Amino acid sequence: MGMSIIFAAMMVASITMLIFSAPSSVLGISLDAAASGVQLAITLSAIYIFWMGIVQIAVDSGLVQRLARLMRPVIRWLFGEQREDVNDLLATNISANMIGAGGAATPAAIDAIEKMAEPEQRRASNAMVMLFVLSATSMQLLPTTVIGILDKHNSTNSGWIIWPTFLVSTVTTLLGVLIVKYLGRKRA
Repeated sequence: MGMSIIFAAMMVASITMLIFSAPSSVLGISLDAAASGVQLAITLSAIYIFWMGIVQIAVDSGLVQRLARLMRPVIRWLFGEQREDVNDLLATNISANMIGAGGAATPAAIDAIEKMAEPEQRRASNAMVMLFVLSATSMQLLPTTVIGILDKHNSTNSGWIIWPTFLVSTVTTLLGVLIVKYLGRKRA
Protein backbone atom coordinates (compact mmCIF):
# COMPACT_ATOMS: atom_id res chain seq x y z
CA MET A 1 0.00 0.00 0.00
CA GLY A 2 2.83 2.39 0.83
CA MET A 3 4.49 1.96 -2.56
CA SER A 4 1.27 2.73 -4.41
CA ILE A 5 0.90 5.97 -2.45
CA ILE A 6 4.50 6.92 -3.26
CA PHE A 7 3.97 6.08 -6.94
CA ALA A 8 0.73 8.09 -7.08
CA ALA A 9 2.43 11.08 -5.40
CA MET A 10 5.33 10.91 -7.87
CA MET A 11 2.90 10.78 -10.77
CA VAL A 12 0.87 13.74 -9.55
CA ALA A 13 4.07 15.74 -8.92
CA SER A 14 5.42 14.91 -12.38
CA ILE A 15 2.20 15.85 -14.15
CA THR A 16 1.93 19.08 -12.13
CA MET A 17 5.52 20.04 -12.99
CA LEU A 18 4.94 19.21 -16.65
CA ILE A 19 1.75 21.29 -16.78
CA PHE A 20 3.51 24.35 -15.33
CA SER A 21 6.81 23.97 -17.22
CA ALA A 22 5.53 22.89 -20.67
CA PRO A 23 1.73 22.94 -20.79
CA SER A 24 1.57 22.55 -24.58
CA SER A 25 3.46 19.25 -24.52
CA VAL A 26 1.29 17.47 -21.91
CA LEU A 27 -1.35 16.33 -24.39
CA GLY A 28 1.18 15.41 -27.08
CA ILE A 29 3.28 13.32 -24.73
CA SER A 30 0.18 11.63 -23.31
CA LEU A 31 -1.15 10.77 -26.77
CA ASP A 32 2.23 9.47 -27.96
CA ALA A 33 2.52 7.24 -24.88
CA ALA A 34 -1.02 5.92 -25.37
CA ALA A 35 -0.36 5.20 -29.07
CA SER A 36 2.87 3.35 -28.21
CA GLY A 37 1.06 1.31 -25.58
CA VAL A 38 -1.72 0.32 -27.98
CA GLN A 39 0.79 -0.59 -30.71
CA LEU A 40 2.75 -2.79 -28.28
CA ALA A 41 -0.46 -4.47 -27.10
CA ILE A 42 -1.46 -5.27 -30.68
CA THR A 43 2.01 -6.63 -31.48
CA LEU A 44 2.05 -8.83 -28.38
CA SER A 45 -1.50 -10.02 -29.06
CA ALA A 46 -0.54 -11.10 -32.57
CA ILE A 47 2.53 -12.95 -31.30
CA TYR A 48 0.53 -14.69 -28.54
CA ILE A 49 -2.31 -15.63 -30.88
CA PHE A 50 0.17 -17.19 -33.29
CA TRP A 51 1.91 -19.26 -30.61
CA MET A 52 -1.31 -20.24 -28.86
CA GLY A 53 -2.50 -21.55 -32.23
CA ILE A 54 0.70 -23.57 -32.63
CA VAL A 55 0.33 -24.96 -29.10
CA GLN A 56 -3.31 -25.89 -29.76
CA ILE A 57 -2.29 -27.71 -32.96
CA ALA A 58 0.33 -29.60 -30.93
CA VAL A 59 -2.31 -30.56 -28.34
CA ASP A 60 -4.88 -31.62 -30.96
CA SER A 61 -2.35 -33.64 -32.96
CA GLY A 62 -1.21 -35.63 -29.92
CA LEU A 63 2.28 -34.14 -30.03
CA VAL A 64 1.92 -32.85 -26.47
CA GLN A 65 1.06 -36.33 -25.17
CA ARG A 66 4.11 -37.81 -26.92
CA LEU A 67 6.25 -35.00 -25.59
CA ALA A 68 4.88 -35.60 -22.09
CA ARG A 69 5.87 -39.28 -22.35
CA LEU A 70 9.39 -38.29 -23.45
CA MET A 71 9.64 -35.72 -20.66
CA ARG A 72 8.11 -38.03 -18.02
CA PRO A 73 11.40 -38.67 -16.14
CA VAL A 74 12.18 -34.95 -15.96
CA ILE A 75 8.60 -34.05 -15.05
CA ARG A 76 8.52 -36.75 -12.36
CA TRP A 77 11.82 -35.48 -10.89
CA LEU A 78 10.63 -31.86 -10.94
CA PHE A 79 7.01 -32.29 -9.86
CA GLY A 80 6.75 -35.73 -8.29
CA GLU A 81 4.07 -38.21 -9.31
CA GLN A 82 1.20 -36.45 -11.09
CA ARG A 83 -1.87 -37.58 -13.04
CA GLU A 84 -1.52 -38.06 -16.80
CA ASP A 85 -3.60 -34.96 -17.66
CA VAL A 86 -1.44 -32.85 -15.33
CA ASN A 87 1.72 -34.26 -16.97
CA ASP A 88 0.34 -33.19 -20.38
CA LEU A 89 -0.28 -29.66 -19.08
CA LEU A 90 3.18 -29.51 -17.51
CA ALA A 91 4.77 -30.66 -20.79
CA THR A 92 2.76 -28.01 -22.68
CA ASN A 93 3.86 -25.31 -20.25
CA ILE A 94 7.53 -26.27 -20.33
CA SER A 95 7.58 -26.65 -24.13
CA ALA A 96 5.85 -23.32 -24.75
CA ASN A 97 8.21 -21.56 -22.34
CA MET A 98 11.23 -23.10 -24.08
CA ILE A 99 10.20 -21.56 -27.41
CA GLY A 100 9.60 -18.21 -25.77
CA ALA A 101 5.81 -18.36 -25.96
CA GLY A 102 5.10 -17.50 -22.35
CA GLY A 103 1.64 -16.23 -23.22
CA ALA A 104 0.75 -19.65 -24.61
CA ALA A 105 2.36 -21.39 -21.62
CA THR A 106 0.33 -19.54 -18.99
CA PRO A 107 -3.08 -21.20 -19.58
CA ALA A 108 -1.48 -24.65 -19.28
CA ALA A 109 0.21 -23.62 -16.02
CA ILE A 110 -3.04 -22.29 -14.57
CA ASP A 111 -4.90 -25.48 -15.53
CA ALA A 112 -2.10 -27.63 -14.06
CA ILE A 113 -2.15 -25.69 -10.76
CA GLU A 114 -5.93 -26.06 -10.53
CA LYS A 115 -5.72 -29.82 -11.17
CA MET A 116 -2.88 -30.27 -8.65
CA ALA A 117 -4.81 -28.49 -5.90
CA GLU A 118 -6.62 -30.59 -3.35
CA PRO A 119 -9.99 -29.45 -1.99
CA GLU A 120 -9.56 -27.20 1.04
CA GLN A 121 -5.80 -26.87 0.35
CA ARG A 122 -4.53 -23.72 2.08
CA ARG A 123 -0.91 -23.64 0.89
CA ALA A 124 0.92 -24.41 -2.32
CA SER A 125 2.47 -27.85 -2.66
CA ASN A 126 6.11 -28.28 -3.66
CA ALA A 127 4.96 -29.18 -7.20
CA MET A 128 2.95 -25.94 -7.43
CA VAL A 129 5.91 -23.90 -6.22
CA MET A 130 8.15 -25.65 -8.75
CA LEU A 131 5.74 -24.83 -11.58
CA PHE A 132 5.61 -21.20 -10.47
CA VAL A 133 9.41 -20.97 -10.41
CA LEU A 134 9.76 -22.68 -13.81
CA SER A 135 7.17 -20.33 -15.29
CA ALA A 136 8.87 -17.28 -13.78
CA THR A 137 12.39 -18.24 -14.87
CA SER A 138 11.18 -19.66 -18.19
CA MET A 139 14.24 -21.39 -19.67
CA GLN A 140 14.13 -20.40 -23.34
CA LEU A 141 15.85 -22.10 -26.23
CA LEU A 142 14.35 -19.60 -28.64
CA PRO A 143 12.94 -16.30 -27.28
CA THR A 144 10.38 -15.89 -30.06
CA THR A 145 8.30 -13.19 -28.36
CA VAL A 146 11.31 -10.95 -27.80
CA ILE A 147 12.57 -11.61 -31.33
CA GLY A 148 9.13 -10.68 -32.67
CA ILE A 149 9.09 -7.42 -30.72
CA LEU A 150 12.63 -6.53 -31.83
CA ASP A 151 11.77 -7.36 -35.43
CA LYS A 152 8.58 -5.28 -35.25
CA HIS A 153 10.64 -2.29 -34.13
CA ASN A 154 13.02 -2.67 -37.09
CA SER A 155 15.96 -4.23 -35.27
CA THR A 156 18.87 -4.80 -37.62
CA ASN A 157 19.64 -8.13 -35.95
CA SER A 158 16.78 -9.40 -33.81
CA GLY A 159 18.49 -12.78 -33.39
CA TRP A 160 21.31 -11.35 -31.27
CA ILE A 161 19.12 -11.90 -28.20
CA ILE A 162 19.14 -15.72 -28.51
CA TRP A 163 22.41 -16.53 -26.72
CA PRO A 164 22.12 -14.04 -23.84
CA THR A 165 18.51 -15.10 -23.23
CA PHE A 166 19.43 -18.78 -23.33
CA LEU A 167 22.33 -18.29 -20.94
CA VAL A 168 20.46 -16.16 -18.41
CA SER A 169 17.25 -18.21 -18.50
CA THR A 170 19.19 -21.48 -18.13
CA VAL A 171 21.15 -20.21 -15.12
CA THR A 172 18.07 -18.77 -13.41
CA THR A 173 16.01 -21.89 -14.10
CA LEU A 174 18.70 -24.22 -12.72
CA LEU A 175 19.19 -22.01 -9.67
CA GLY A 176 15.42 -21.79 -9.10
CA VAL A 177 14.99 -25.57 -9.39
CA LEU A 178 17.84 -26.23 -6.95
CA ILE A 179 16.44 -23.75 -4.43
CA VAL A 180 12.92 -25.21 -4.67
CA LYS A 181 14.27 -28.76 -4.31
CA TYR A 182 16.36 -27.76 -1.28
CA LEU A 183 13.60 -25.80 0.45
CA GLY A 184 11.03 -28.44 -0.50
CA ARG A 185 12.96 -31.05 1.47
CA LYS A 186 13.03 -28.78 4.49
CA ARG A 187 9.29 -28.14 4.14
CA ALA A 188 8.29 -31.79 3.92
